[in-house]
Amino acid sequence: MRLIKRTFWFGIGTMSMALCPLLNAPSAAIAAEIPKRLLVVTVTEGFRHGSIETAEPVLEELGRTTGLYRVDFLKIPMARPSSPKQPKRETGTSDEDWKKTEEVFKSESEAARVAEGHWRSEIKNRFAKAFDPESLKLFDGIIFANTTGDDLPIPDMNLFLEWIRSGKAFIGMHAATDTLKKSDGYRDLVGGAFAGHPWGGGGEHAFVVHEPNHRLSSMFPERFRWKDEIYQYDMRFDPGTVRVLLSLDMSASTPKEPWHVPVSWVREYGKGRVFYTNLGHNDATWKDDAYRKHLTEGIAWAVGNFDVLAEPNPHLQADEYIRSVVAAAAPVINRNADELRAKVDAKIAADQNWALSLRPMLIEGRTKQTQERLGFYANVIAEVDKP
Repeated sequence: MRLIKRTFWFGIGTMSMALCPLLNAPSAAIAAEIPKRLLVVTVTEGFRHGSIETAEPVLEELGRTTGLYRVDFLKIPMARPSSPKQPKRETGTSDEDWKKTEEVFKSESEAARVAEGHWRSEIKNRFAKAFDPESLKLFDGIIFANTTGDDLPIPDMNLFLEWIRSGKAFIGMHAATDTLKKSDGYRDLVGGAFAGHPWGGGGEHAFVVHEPNHRLSSMFPERFRWKDEIYQYDMRFDPGTVRVLLSLDMSASTPKEPWHVPVSWVREYGKGRVFYTNLGHNDATWKDDAYRKHLTEGIAWAVGNFDVLAEPNPHLQADEYIRSVVAAAAPVINRNADELRAKVDAKIAADQNWALSLRPMLIEGRTKQTQERLGFYANVIAEVDKP
């Protein structure tokens, strides 16, 4: 049995329509045959990725063609109002003409301020409706597809987080980690908080798949190159809470700092499940078959259609961290990177806790200024060289 898919946009006057189809819950006997219902949020209060216009139909298509899920969208209500550009007084402008120019600018600025207020109010109203407890009960999970902004107006963050913990799915793509960065609760949910993207969308970067047989990453080669923008995360990233499936391969990337950069991970969150992938900046990424498979499998796992390994893998992350630091250190201290990598791999094989024991020192290295890096690298390599 398959329900006819309906897509709704949360806005004033539409909530009653959006709530009607699932007011009567399906029986347990047919629940497995009914597509999951997901709320897809693409609202941005910060930078807006152009690929969102591609992401929205791709997410709808993937749900419809697989029969896995159907979507309701929480979209930006309209283009964000723009402010007028500050005028510059050209040489020879009379006082009278300049006064008129200033008056026009003042009038346009006030109009823009009012329009901005209406825009924010509309977004707030839409979030209030979509994140109302009775509305959330109708969904099996939520997707944050390139959302941005520290002030995304989730009306009750604790209630939202508890909703995920109760057994719901959270799926985040790319800029989901550049969202609500001031909220420790949200950061803990999604796993990381954006701290820059030195690996730009115009470059082709190197990646390593840590578990080639894992269902959520098996669509990629064990090592591959991909053109997309990749984020690094701030110091709050906790390797003890996530299972990293995919990372930047620092031995073949530029720049090579801040060393280990996870790209995709999963975690259990109470009874809920979280799937995040940093891929998705470029428009072309959303059109790629491997990426679409990555998303589909991640969503299917997050909504509970099958089980995969999701326990945190801090040991693996620590191993990749020391390999990444060595890749950055070798050219700076004039050492052979391959020889150092071989030593690292031998020590990891001999003692599974070796790399993890070095993590505090490695993390401290991220606080070192450029002129202090040489000493830091020397200390790390000294640990690698120990017999």
